[in-house]
Amino acid sequence: MNIYIKKTTILLFAIALIFTSCENEETFVLTNPAPSFVLQQPSINSVFLNFGTPDNAAITLSWNDNLTNSSSYDVEMALEPEFGLPINLGSVEGNSFTINVKGLNEAIRSTGVTDYVDITTYFRINGEGTLSNNIQYLVTTYPIELPKISSPINNDAFVLSLDSADEIAMTVTWSDEALSSPQELEITYSIEAAAAGTDFTNPVSIGSGTNITSITSTHSDLNAVAIGIGLTADIAGDMDIRVVASYTNKNGNELVRTSETITISVTPYNVSFPNLYLVGDATTPGWNPDNNNTVVFRNQDVPNAYVFTGYFGAGAFKMLETTAWQPQWGTNDGSTLAVNRGGGSDPGTFNVATAGYYTYNFTTVGDAGSFTVVAYDASAAPVYPTIGIIGDATPGGWGSDTDFTQDPNNPHLWFVNGVTLTNGGSMLIRANDAWDDVWRYTGSNELYGTAILAGGGDNIPFNAPTGSYDIWFNDLDGSYNIIPN
Repeated sequence: MNIYIKKTTILLFAIALIFTSCENEETFVLTNPAPSFVLQQPSINSVFLNFGTPDNAAITLSWNDNLTNSSSYDVEMALEPEFGLPINLGSVEGNSFTINVKGLNEAIRSTGVTDYVDITTYFRINGEGTLSNNIQYLVTTYPIELPKISSPINNDAFVLSLDSADEIAMTVTWSDEALSSPQELEITYSIEAAAAGTDFTNPVSIGSGTNITSITSTHSDLNAVAIGIGLTADIAGDMDIRVVASYTNKNGNELVRTSETITISVTPYNVSFPNLYLVGDATTPGWNPDNNNTVVFRNQDVPNAYVFTGYFGAGAFKMLETTAWQPQWGTNDGSTLAVNRGGGSDPGTFNVATAGYYTYNFTTVGDAGSFTVVAYDASAAPVYPTIGIIGDATPGGWGSDTDFTQDPNNPHLWFVNGVTLTNGGSMLIRANDAWDDVWRYTGSNELYGTAILAGGGDNIPFNAPTGSYDIWFNDLDGSYNIIPN
């Protein structure tokens, strides 16, 4: 009996299952998915834009479209999900779009957003009027806005005075949106000056600092800058000024942003600049400050500009103003000048890795300045047996030469010590006691200048007091210095 009941139960369950299966089979319908237009969500939605790689891909957007049958797509960006003010990033015919670092940064900065970190940015695709879903990125941008100078303004005029040397003559102020960044950027600002219209080919620094918005200059400081860019004492001249902002990111890349240029008028006052002399084991006098030390020649048009073209041994050197160790000029960073005028720390040396001929150009600006060095090819320069001076300002008059002494390490460098020169006379520099190679006047009103090797021309006038002088001459470039004893 029990067995019968179990069999019956099983049979009834099977019959019920058959009927249930048949009922489901009648109601089960296979359907295709609805057409869709979907912009794929990013796996990582945080983007750091590195200005050091502006052409690298910033983001790539991809989408699937089996809805619109569009032949082209517009890629749109906005800073809010409603896309009230969408920005068109570009159009493509395919189903993906890539924008580089520079392009995305410029697009975001163009919206006027004031932050730089984790800017919430939305993207969507417009397929001929049909819109995809939105996706979101958090983007860290970098500044492209330029510093803006607020003071001084174009055509401001500054008349400088020696009597007010330590008083403030000018304050340069500016604004920079990047300083408000929550990234707390460390931005170095430098104020550069140059002669108007020179496109800052040879800029001179007015001052610098970090995360500042103003720099002041005294009459003395601004005067040194004005003379340094070539303005003439007691004559109003035009000076271009700009702000250069420099920032280094976490990748070690440097971003430089430069303000627009303003032009001001500056009237400098007259100052005298000292002669400079070489000392060091790369030079003939060695490390002796009182050893007939080689003079550094002067630019006859720019009183604080010095030049020396000649032979240097492997080693190092500095520059002195007298036979004492201070004031002492050198460099601490290999590109700018530093000076110890006495009581401070001596600057580092100018280093010569390989012996040879070099041209050094030095520009002093107050207690600082800059210098450059380039190799010089002297292989084709003639080596003269003798060079001297002749003329009615010299001991021998126009009848005989007063010969120079040739430097033992540099056959193109010449000097004569303690020669008597006569006020009101003139002279020429010539080789081999003959008129074949003669260096002549080029317009200097100082006791230094650059003579030109020419067959005809003017004599070099001597208008200083009659007395004893040392004379240095460089036959490579015609530079000369006449130094009173």
